[in-house]
Amino acid sequence: MKNLLGPWQKRGLISFGLGFVVFVAAAATIDFEGANVLTLIMLAAAGVFVVAAFVLIAIGPRRDKKEKKAEPYL
Repeated sequence: MKNLLGPWQKRGLISFGLGFVVFVAAAATIDFEGANVLTLIMLAAAGVFVVAAFVLIAIGPRRDKKEKKAEPYL
């Protein structure tokens, strides 16, 4: 069985996973210390990872189509 996801979608899913992990870590630091500058930086990084993930997942099929013209995913 060939790969169903192209490289762009894989990077997007990895980015989403990293964003989720950073978000959970930031939430844990809020419970532990309260909101500080490091927590806000972590939340911003999590947001950037999630937005990048959605962009990579959205543009992935179009970019892969340009790279592999006639190769079907089977």
